[in-house]
Amino acid sequence: MHRKALTLLAVLLGTAASASESYRLFVSNEYGANLSVIADGAAPQAEVSISGRPGDVRPRGMALSPDGRIVYVAVSDFLPQSEKPEDAIVAIDVATGEILRRYRAGGNPERIAISPDGTQIWAALEAVAQAVGIDAETGAELGRFPTGVEPEGVDVSPDGRWVYVTGETSHTVTVIDAQALQLVTHMLVGNRPRDVVFSPDSTRAYASAEIGGTISVIDVTRHRVIDTISLGLDSRPVEVDLSPDGRLLYVAGGGTSAVYVVDTEQGAVAHVIKEKMGRRPWGVTVSPDGGTVYTANGLSDSVSVIDTSCMCVTGEIAAGRGAHSIEVGHVD
Repeated sequence: MHRKALTLLAVLLGTAASASESYRLFVSNEYGANLSVIADGAAPQAEVSISGRPGDVRPRGMALSPDGRIVYVAVSDFLPQSEKPEDAIVAIDVATGEILRRYRAGGNPERIAISPDGTQIWAALEAVAQAVGIDAETGAELGRFPTGVEPEGVDVSPDGRWVYVTGETSHTVTVIDAQALQLVTHMLVGNRPRDVVFSPDSTRAYASAEIGGTISVIDVTRHRVIDTISLGLDSRPVEVDLSPDGRLLYVAGGGTSAVYVVDTEQGAVAHVIKEKMGRRPWGVTVSPDGGTVYTANGLSDSVSVIDTSCMCVTGEIAAGRGAHSIEVGHVD
């Protein structure tokens, strides 16, 4: 059996570990088989490498624990499904880079989400059309649930009740009751949904549709699409994230190398940020104070920094090969 291990290759610089630090970014580099660690908008301060045979392994989706102290990373590889016994979710200490735990998650985990109380880990298993729930303390599986074809995006509602999982080629969102651990329904959304995010009050969810160039607005109380917001057919939206107050939805537009800003109250695009953007933004995340948006740019191997006061790109930071997902957390 071929084992893969996560190893911290570089220590954080003194400034990265200082008490004055506000934020730390983690970027999963799909084709570099590593994570870039960036402190306070500077150059990468550390690299967490996934060791194994060259070209085999890839980190993709990430999620932070509610207290921001642990970053969870979905680790899969390029091997045939029958040779993928090491697919896993790896927990990393945000402050030190130490590997805390490895959770088995066979089936090509792509994206992950953490329950608001930190007790459940949910992963979309792309190769087997399932979502898996894992007990964060014991590592035991809570259950596996059938999803649409090629599940990718996953999110847990802030009230901890629902798990939504997008199915790329079935054009669906699967609904799971996270408390009863039961499959509820599958609902049709836009063409090739890639990601989904819940509003802070758990009443709405927003699913990106890559081929349709749209955002499906879902009424969570009824698990039903109630509106469709058009971004343009060439936009190819992928990851999405909301401002802390839920008023603005930030959408990574991989087709146009732009970020679309949707006013959720108006149900329309309010801004398109394109000037100085990196190539093919895939991952997108909003800082805890809502003042900055970061994108992981897969073709330019970089992170774009967006100031939300001007809705403009103010910087670009080097990342690794195939920058895929990005998370930002507060460090005390």
